[in-house]
Amino acid sequence: MEITDKLVKEITETAYLNQENTFRYRPIMRFFYQKHEQAENWLYKEDIYAELCSSIPNYTIEDCQRDLDFLVSKGSLTPVQDTENATTLDKFKFNNFRYQMTDYAVEIERLTIRLEELVVKVASLEPRLFERIKSMLKKVLNITTMTETDIYEMWNDLITDFENLNFNYQDFIKKFHEVRTEELLQNESFISKKNELIHYLEDFIKEYIKHSKEIKKILEEIKDENVTYLMDCLVNYQRKAPKIRPDFDYDYLREVNFGKWLSIRKWFISSKGPSEGERLLKATNSIISKITKYASSLIELHGNMLNRKEDYKYLCHLFDKQSTIEEAQKLASAVIGVDIVRHFKGSSQLQSDSIIPSLDVDSIIIKIDPVKRGVKCKSDKEPIKDKTREKELLLEAFRREEKRNREILSNFIATGKKELKGKVSILPEERDYIFKLLEKSKRELNKEVSEGVDPVFGKKYTIKYIEGRCNLEAEDGIFEMEAIEIVFGG
Repeated sequence: MEITDKLVKEITETAYLNQENTFRYRPIMRFFYQKHEQAENWLYKEDIYAELCSSIPNYTIEDCQRDLDFLVSKGSLTPVQDTENATTLDKFKFNNFRYQMTDYAVEIERLTIRLEELVVKVASLEPRLFERIKSMLKKVLNITTMTETDIYEMWNDLITDFENLNFNYQDFIKKFHEVRTEELLQNESFISKKNELIHYLEDFIKEYIKHSKEIKKILEEIKDENVTYLMDCLVNYQRKAPKIRPDFDYDYLREVNFGKWLSIRKWFISSKGPSEGERLLKATNSIISKITKYASSLIELHGNMLNRKEDYKYLCHLFDKQSTIEEAQKLASAVIGVDIVRHFKGSSQLQSDSIIPSLDVDSIIIKIDPVKRGVKCKSDKEPIKDKTREKELLLEAFRREEKRNREILSNFIATGKKELKGKVSILPEERDYIFKLLEKSKRELNKEVSEGVDPVFGKKYTIKYIEGRCNLEAEDGIFEMEAIEIVFGG
């Protein structure tokens, strides 16, 4: 990340948000902002005092002047001396000022309003945004036939839809990692909403899968010349608009617009790691799994409690039918268990895991050896078996397999150079060998060449990372990786 002067500059305009007299500063700035929305940009001290004196206890005109001086010193307000309406010499001497919000202060006050509305803000996923983004990206392919006004409007719509998509999905995913959401997912009332929430997420995933491939294809078809033409048109459109500030930075505007374009590409096209869209797909699938897991646990717990309740009712009914205490005790020994028991631990000899009545299970006889020191069990002595032949067969099979692998790898490196790009048919042994080379190679950061020593034959080799992708197709599957070129012997 490049640290510029703009990044490290202090924003003194936010000082009024966290001060001892914030309870007076913030109402003043909110009043200025409300008048700004009504196109009343310049206000007198008396106007502000008349609005706030009834809301702030013991507020005087001197306090209002001190507050305005503080806001001016921090860059939140701009003062201008009103010489036109100075009817007396005293008014002119005592600086009858009018005040206006600065650009920074307007944006800061808008931010505070958005922060206040976070409580009622609902993050949502809008699948239709994918189709809108796709239709606007198609226009970029034929951007040379459009006017600058149409290009500017298309760009604003594209960026607005993209920011809504990006910010809404981030807020929505974040909600599922909060403690409050975890508690709601474990509440029984959540079961009724489970299917509705899963359908909501699945519809969003379907739309992403449906349009993401087409959007990725369109972005790959857009040439650099079209992007350059787009950036030039956006800057030219801004140049034609009248600017009050003569020092407007058009180069920085171009840099910001190009950064937004790269963000759109990164969202749909993966470079070194997964794209943002792929991260979204993984996150939503993880949420669906979490919802299903919690719902299954709640349903199982709820069902077990119901079943057990019915069992308890049935047992009470059985005890109520017994006529004597002796019969009740016999029933208790069968239901609850005997008073003194011994537990034996061992492997089960049942042939089925099904739940069947105990009376239907055949009797099992288990031989138990005594554990007392004085009692010794007779042990049967068995002679040591000669396993020499079995070991020789295993060793011979291992040597044959090792010889076969070396022959395959010798043929693989016989040419001295291997280029792995596009679709490459390969044996599993050759693929595992390539993985070992990549693991042993020492690739430095931002370097396209790495070197290493072959772990099988002890030869030096060089791996060069080339442009493109490679699919290693073996009989047990396909592995996708970066395209590389391997040179053996240095």
